[in-house]
Amino acid sequence: MKTSLPGLRLFYRIAYGLSLALAAYQALLRDDPVSAAGSAGIGLIFDPFNPDQPWGQRPRWQRVWLILHLALAAGLLGYGLGRADRA
Repeated sequence: MKTSLPGLRLFYRIAYGLSLALAAYQALLRDDPVSAAGSAGIGLIFDPFNPDQPWGQRPRWQRVWLILHLALAAGLLGYGLGRADRA
């Protein structure tokens, strides 16, 4: 999907930021890490950078950011499931 339209790229950035804000709210204020992991994972759908750029051509800092984002979502999911299993 080509996202060369400036409005669509702006929408992706706003949606990415809102999904991260929702994940932070769910993790910190509602104490619900599983829902936070879902919100953070959905946020990855809205690539805040250039979605048309292939993975190998992205700057390293963008790849590191997205990988850390994925690791945070996976960590929240694991923590939430482990905590629920203990209870």
